[in-house]
Amino acid sequence: MLWLHECYFGAKKANESLHALYTYDTGTVTLDNLTNTTQSGVSVQSKVYDLAGKLLDDQTVSGVTLGAQGVLNRVLRPRVPASTRPPTPARTYFVELQLDQDGQTVDRNVYWLSTQQDIVNWPKTIGNPHATMIQYANLTQLRSLPTARVTVSAVTQPQAGPDGTDTVTNVTITNTSTTPTVAFFLRADVRRGSVRGSPAPGDNEVLPIFWSDNDIALWPGESQTLHASYRRSGLRGAAPTVSVSGWNLPAIDLAARSRQ
Repeated sequence: MLWLHECYFGAKKANESLHALYTYDTGTVTLDNLTNTTQSGVSVQSKVYDLAGKLLDDQTVSGVTLGAQGVLNRVLRPRVPASTRPPTPARTYFVELQLDQDGQTVDRNVYWLSTQQDIVNWPKTIGNPHATMIQYANLTQLRSLPTARVTVSAVTQPQAGPDGTDTVTNVTITNTSTTPTVAFFLRADVRRGSVRGSPAPGDNEVLPIFWSDNDIALWPGESQTLHASYRRSGLRGAAPTVSVSGWNLPAIDLAARSRQ
């Protein structure tokens, strides 16, 4: 079911009202406005990091105006590591995009990419239900990501939400690593548990649930609050417990304390 989780948040990101995306074919940044009104006061920042967390490139474009249903191509061209071919070792790197409007962050996306990218055999792909590949992107360096450190806080309160939900748990995750490593692919879940923050045994995940975002990446000093809306009845009388796991850090469980 993990792949369904990933696909959902990928599609959710792509359909944000204001969205910044990295276009693989041109290596540039595109901005989308999916609303029916003109959006002004928009700025976008791109950062490129290597696997060790070193900042390789940092660019910002400000003062952008997007018409209703507008698309603006080639806003930025992040400077990324040069492509390589075997037997030259592949390098994995990250591209972080942050879209702000009037000083508030409205969209944030992180891409993990390789200097040895996907190469599609188009003659053998056209007319077929799936792609035939000449080469797959080599992301094996992700296995060597240094361990990251994060702190997590969680608060639960009654609040009306989508589709009859009546409870919200806010989960704030902060990368507190003393080294520059990214905290990669952080996933938060709300579970049935004890008031001390221990998840109940067995099938304990609260479902259905609506997350504002998930599967995130954070660099040292960065913080993000995720909002989870669900029905209180889904707790079945247990206390809300939050679990946070990631690619390069151990799992964390904690009580989502209540606030009225």
